[in-house]
Amino acid sequence: MANKPVRVLVVDDSAYIRKVVREMLERSPDIQVIGSARNGLEALELVEQLNPDVVTLDLIMPELDGVGFLRAQMPKQRIPVVVCSIASETGETAIQAIEAGALEFVQKPTALAIEQVYEITNNLIAKVKAAASVTPDKIPVPESIVPGERIPPRAAKGTVDAVLIGISTGGPQALRYMIPKFPKNF
Repeated sequence: MANKPVRVLVVDDSAYIRKVVREMLERSPDIQVIGSARNGLEALELVEQLNPDVVTLDLIMPELDGVGFLRAQMPKQRIPVVVCSIASETGETAIQAIEAGALEFVQKPTALAIEQVYEITNNLIAKVKAAASVTPDKIPVPESIVPGERIPPRAAKGTVDAVLIGISTGGPQALRYMIPKFPKNF
């Protein structure tokens, strides 16, 4: 028996982008777009009605933006979210979205480069599939962080001058969870 397709809700204020994202995602036989919303308010209603496996989410929208959607949705029901926005992945809004529970980020071309929008197809499909594999209890949201829980100290074998931690999408949430667990003398 074949696996069920990943059921996706597309959220973007642009009708053109909603259409294009649907076309891109449905190039994969493993993905089915089950609905679309024009803003975060519509998305909140549709998540409740349709129960999608993944949401693709624009950040810059009228009425309720992407970060507002995440902050309203995640305490009610955690759902894998892939941000698909012209906002910069390192920009403040994108960081806020990751902190609010988004798992992945795909930067779409600006309105001036609209003919290049299809160039993100493979990246978007891969990130939607990856997000679909994350169970809701594994989606880190600020409310799930337990302050004061610490990583037990280990006996040091040598002196360490610096520790470097590399992060990408999802990294700010992981650091927010991990760093408070370090011993105070770390």
